[in-house]
Amino acid sequence: MIRWVVVLVGVFAVAAVNAQTATIEAMLGKQNFFYQHTISKSMGSSRFGFMHTSSLHAFYEGEEMNELMSQSYITYSLTDFVKLGLGTFYASKPGISPSASLQFRYANRDFRAFLVPRVDLQKSGSVEMMLLLEYTPAIAEGVRLYSRAQLMTNYGPNHHNRSFQNFRAGMLLGKTAAGIALNIDERGSEVSTLYNLGVFLRHELN
Repeated sequence: MIRWVVVLVGVFAVAAVNAQTATIEAMLGKQNFFYQHTISKSMGSSRFGFMHTSSLHAFYEGEEMNELMSQSYITYSLTDFVKLGLGTFYASKPGISPSASLQFRYANRDFRAFLVPRVDLQKSGSVEMMLLLEYTPAIAEGVRLYSRAQLMTNYGPNHHNRSFQNFRAGMLLGKTAAGIALNIDERGSEVSTLYNLGVFLRHELN
């Protein structure tokens, strides 16, 4: 587990140096340790950009359940709210594959929403849908409530592969959020479900 955390933190540190947006989150739960980072960068004044995200589930018992997922894309802004992404998708079990995605984004002062359909660009690949909703209303000067729901489902040609529902609730002070967390993981065609309750710490660097 420590090896993977060190690798991911190293990747994040290198890639975040020139990123416009970079966030890092760690969750300490009853079943496993969860880590996630996201990096986004535009390429000057052009419509092109770069987006990368990685996550790690590291179980305290049963290393065969450990899971690393990582995605990297060159993006192209079709409109102010829609981007096309071409790149790679990696997960521990299926390995690496070329990937394409559309990224729909809406944001105002208190609310953000992302909808990302994705498809593997290979024979017998998977299709995926990810939705992120984040609500951060102000409750005092410099203090906001923090709430987030991140939902994903992935299907292969014949059956369900992987889904999760991640929920966060806490306080946001400046660019740092902390509070309680719940991850619900669903794996395989028989949909085995795991619940991981714990606490999280999240920070935005840029």
